[in-house]
Amino acid sequence: MKKINFLFISLIISICSIQAQLLWKISAKNLKHPSYLFGTHHLIPIQFLDSINGLFKVFNESETVVGEIVLNRIDTSTKIHQAAYMPTNKKVTDFLNQADFKLVDTELKAVLNIGLKEVSMLKPSMILSMYEMEKYKKLTGFSENNQSDSYFQLVAAEKDKKIIGLETIEEQIALLFDTGSLERQTEMLVESIRQNEKMATDLLTINKLYKAGKLNELLIFSKTKTSISDYTEDEFRKMVDDRNKKWVIKLAQLLHESSCFIAVGALHLPGQNGIIKLLENESYILTPVR
Repeated sequence: MKKINFLFISLIISICSIQAQLLWKISAKNLKHPSYLFGTHHLIPIQFLDSINGLFKVFNESETVVGEIVLNRIDTSTKIHQAAYMPTNKKVTDFLNQADFKLVDTELKAVLNIGLKEVSMLKPSMILSMYEMEKYKKLTGFSENNQSDSYFQLVAAEKDKKIIGLETIEEQIALLFDTGSLERQTEMLVESIRQNEKMATDLLTINKLYKAGKLNELLIFSKTKTSISDYTEDEFRKMVDDRNKKWVIKLAQLLHESSCFIAVGALHLPGQNGIIKLLENESYILTPVR
């Protein structure tokens, strides 16, 4: 994506675009109250939310906050920790030849300051997630303590709002750490590190598209396959499309029970299988909040 020079006028235009794309009002003839749908991104700082006029107003007015999962469960960290480990008597190094081991080990030491042997008991998908996060932090100065996607549930808990997850932590863990065989996960790890400059560029491009509110372009970019480390069509369907269809069934009930503020990953919003279109197919009216 072309680099945007934020002069005053272009900044105003950009903010208007953001308001139109990331925050959506949900209404229908048989709804007593409107609800709102907001697309999040975990690599965007909280300060970005200030640029979206009306966001905090509709959040405060909503009775229920809906997320992909309930983040503040006591056992969440424990379950993620347990799921991140390889099966008994297995190590990620078992799936690597000598050349790939040296490649991954060298890059992990450069970025994470630990070698592959020190993390060999973790699943390849977990190692890749750690690597990508640290790489992004070095590129941008981003802090995990400043993530915007968890912000709404933290505030909702303080305000005693009801918090509902569209899926369980167990379901999300299965997607994060068990989608694809260990061989496939290792392949994605090696290829991502081999093309680490492309990976870094892709992360920055996704963030620029998100900040510009270009949901359709974000979807197209995310589905474009240029490397074996990219999701296959089947993997993307499991990670995005299939979950959207399950979520919309739950949302159809929740929207009639109370006014909801729904905050899910922005990639779940656009496209024919996106939440916006799926809700419209169920006769809901979705309009961008300007």
